Order: sequence, then structure tokens, then C-alpha cells
Amino acid sequence: MIIVIFIGTVSAIGVSGAKYVGSIKPGGSDTHTMTVYIGPGEDPTDVIVDVLGFGQGIDQGYALKNPADDTSPYSARTFISIDNTSFHLEPGTKNIVNAKISIPSTAGPGGRYALIYIHALPRAGKAFTTAMMVPVMITISGTTPTETGSITDLEVGAVKIGQPIKIITTLKNTGNYHYYNTVNTVSVRDTNGNRITNISTQPSIYAIIPGNTVRYVATPDVQDLTVGTYRVDSRVLLESGKVLDEKTTTFEVKTDYIPPVTESNITLTPGSAGTLTSPDGRYSISFPQGAVLGDAIVTLKPYSRDKLPSAPTGAELGATSFEITGLSGLLSKDATVTVTYSADDLTAAGGDTAKLKLAYFDAAQNTWVILPTEVNVGRTTLTTSTNHLSVWTVMVSSSTTGGTVSKSAPETIATKSPVSLTVIFVSLIIAGIALKKSVRKRE
Repeated sequence: MIIVIFIGTVSAIGVSGAKYVGSIKPGGSDTHTMTVYIGPGEDPTDVIVDVLGFGQGIDQGYALKNPADDTSPYSARTFISIDNTSFHLEPGTKNIVNAKISIPSTAGPGGRYALIYIHALPRAGKAFTTAMMVPVMITISGTTPTETGSITDLEVGAVKIGQPIKIITTLKNTGNYHYYNTVNTVSVRDTNGNRITNISTQPSIYAIIPGNTVRYVATPDVQDLTVGTYRVDSRVLLESGKVLDEKTTTFEVKTDYIPPVTESNITLTPGSAGTLTSPDGRYSISFPQGAVLGDAIVTLKPYSRDKLPSAPTGAELGATSFEITGLSGLLSKDATVTVTYSADDLTAAGGDTAKLKLAYFDAAQNTWVILPTEVNVGRTTLTTSTNHLSVWTVMVSSSTTGGTVSKSAPETIATKSPVSLTVIFVSLIIAGIALKKSVRKRE
């Protein structure tokens, strides 16, 4: 079992020496020293230190592996011993932890990997605890690393009007050594072989550990694509420029593709009206005079449909989504929002324009609000009014009759509540306690 630990930017536990990268010869050893501390304003804390397997999620993030699942030939877990596996910290104090790393004389070439897991035990009445992972990355000195990789899958996500095209490359590290700063380059070509666009992902901030499979997601900046078949070439490169592997696939555009809205903004003042319009004219928000009480920069930006909260019961998400930001509260006067609906929106509605509505997500209430919407079939537009700047979508809903709904009664429908952070943290606590018992039992 792999346990993924999400480390926030603020933690009650602090660790200096939070990473080990070194070379050790077969039969040799080294010691890594860590200082574990808590701030003066923190609660007293009991701390446990374990050595676990070095796992990795498909998103490249590091993850803890139970000893029973840590079967990689590149594991360093059994090579590491901790001199101080449990201790108590009072506010503003620290403790030294030494990890002795002993490499067997029979160790083969490449790298060896483990995670030192430093975590606070939960206190009575506290909803969550904190933890840190210290990566241990060892190079067996005097041996030659093998740098190989295999693209096991190349997939193009669904091509939807107004949504980014995602090209997903899945790579397995088939070598015996970790790679930093890998880059995925992707090119898109038309049926004549003409290159439409080329994109490179940012260098990976995580090391790709031997035996693990990770994913790269590239979002090429493609403009309008006509109906047809297109070719994708994907390569994964090391920091040195060496190509680990490359793969080609094709995808089909069945309806003329239009890219997501281009980010744009407007500066509003209390004494003037203003209209924020996307460069392609498909989106506009008209603000009357007095809509804001002070100067504000309002921004229209793309928002991936994949990130939208699920549609409420009896409704369905359309293909068009976007975000309007710039105010922490509500507008003083309603703005008019006009959106050009797409062929994909109409398909989601089964061809019935009366089902097309504009909706925004009220994050404070965890609620979709489906607004009274005027449909102009001739112009293929949807229009409504609102005082909310939020995440928006075209929603398919048949709960009202006709394209225009009485403005006095917007539909407010709660979505299923997501798992709360408290539940997540409690789950991590339970998993950590179970893991600790499992570790001690195996010891």
C-alpha cells in the first residue's frame, strides 16, 4: 500500500536537513543529521521517526510505502537506522536525529532510495496532525547509472470546444537511477505534416525514481482546428537533453475546435460603466455605473471543465466554463453576462436550447446557482444578470420551461459536499497509526 502525504506550506513540525543526496561505495556508510523542532507558539508534541519505502504517485509526488510493499531492488529502507525514533518536544525546542546509512558490500550499480517519515502523534482534542518526509537518495559510487525510460501511454483528452486540449504522456523509469528536471515536449501536426504548435512542460520539480511510472500533462496553445485528424509527437528528455523515449499518436477533431477564452481584464471605477469582452467576442460582462464601490481590476479567465464541482441532481455540465475574478464580495449593482454557447453545449442539451442555462458556483455555500437565462438562438448566446464574480459554466437543466425564466426565482441547488479537511487529516492520522503498528510488528 502507498500512503500519500500532502505537506502544506505551514507545518507545526520543522526539519532542517530535510533531504539526503550522497554517494556511498559498496560496504561504506554515512550519517545524515536532522534537527526536528517546533515553534514557540506550538503545542507540546510527541514525535515518531520511521524509515519507509520511497513511493511515487502518478502525479510525480513522493509517497510512503509500507515495508511489505517496498520490494524494489533500489530500496534503501533496510540500509538506514535511526538513533532517535521517538521523543517529546516542548514549544520552542528541538531534537537531533541521526540516520546511519550502511551500504552492503554486495550492492549493485545505480541508486538506492527511502523516505524518512517524521510525524507528530495526534493530541487529545486535536483534529489533525502534521508530518514531514525526508527523501534519501543514494548513489552507489564507482558504478555506472543506467538512464533509460519508456513511454507506456500517450493519450489525448476529449477535444471540447472552449476547453484546453490535454496531451497526457505516461513514462516509466526503466533505469537504475533517478532523474531530475525531466521535460516533456509535444508537437501537434496536421494531416499534411505541418507543425501547428510545439510545447514543453516545465522541468519536473520531483525526481523520477527507478521503477516508478509518472505522468506529464501538456496543454498546447492551439487556435481554431478544423474537422480532421491530427498527429501528436511526444518526447521525454533528461536535463542533459538526452531523449529517454518518444511516442506518436493521432486524435480526431469532429467539430471545428475553438480554444478556451483568453485571459483579459478591465479596471472598473464607481463613477463609470464598463464592459469586459474576451478578444474573440464570445464572452462579455457589462458593468453598470456604481457596480463597484472602489476601483477594481476584474479579470475574465479560462477555467477547466475538469475542475468544476459536479453538476447537481437533474442537471448536467455543458462544455463551456470560465471564471470572473477581482472582488472579494458582491457587486453593488448587477452585471450582465453574455456567453456564446458552443456546438458541444447544444449537444449536451440534446439540441434543446431551452435547456441551456448560465450558472455560477457559490463556494461559500457549496452550491451551484442556475440563473434565469435568455437564449438568443439567432446569435447563439446566453444572457443573464448577476452580482457574483465566480466560476461559471453553461448548465443543462430541464427544470424550467422555456429559455427565459422568471428572474425572481433562480434555481439554487447544493452539490454533494466534498470530504472536509478535518476528515482528510483524521484519515491520515488513522493511516499513520496503523502504519506505525505495522512497522513495529514487522520489526
